[in-house]
Amino acid sequence: MASHALHRAPHALEDAIALLEFIEPTPTERYETMLAHAADVLCNAVASRNGSRADAHILALAWTYDADIWSHDRDFAGTGWPSWSSANLAAALSEEAQASAARS
Repeated sequence: MASHALHRAPHALEDAIALLEFIEPTPTERYETMLAHAADVLCNAVASRNGSRADAHILALAWTYDADIWSHDRDFAGTGWPSWSSANLAAALSEEAQASAARS
């Protein structure tokens, strides 16, 4: 499969390697300070109330990078952090595109 893909995009490997140079690893100390708090927030989130801490790493990374979460996992609801399902994200982007077109 990889050889077939390389025929279609012969520079894909070099391009991927070049892109990796722009990716910075998460600062460990910054992330780890948020991880325990993220686990507590998830454990007490109203939407799940199942005590799960399994996705604390996702919430901690979202906090670290001030990024919304794209997931269908209801455990993020009630954490106070923005999370989007695919359907809600598509609807919001569509509305934004329509509003932008109307302003043009």
